[in-house]
Amino acid sequence: MSTANNEVLQRDELKVHEKEKCPQNVRIVECKHCSRELKSCKLAMHLEMCPKMEVSCELKCGVVMCREDVTQHVEQECGSVVETCRLGCGVEKTRDELKIHVS
Repeated sequence: MSTANNEVLQRDELKVHEKEKCPQNVRIVECKHCSRELKSCKLAMHLEMCPKMEVSCELKCGVVMCREDVTQHVEQECGSVVETCRLGCGVEKTRDELKIHVS
């Protein structure tokens, strides 16, 4: 078997080479969050947008979720979103505060 830089290796040496010695621009790695395979030099950029990577709520409510779930969380669940009272009094509070306000 030969590598991208034409180094000849035995089959059992190839896996070690790919994981430990292969140059960054050609080594293939797997994202631990979504299992996508990509060149190791692209991993950092991928992690900034990986849909399966865990992130904290942007509104600082304390919830940690997959990046792909952030929009739904903010639109439907996040207690830190500010809304106007549904009873018509005009008060603006977070969802968590409104639960107390309307009870």
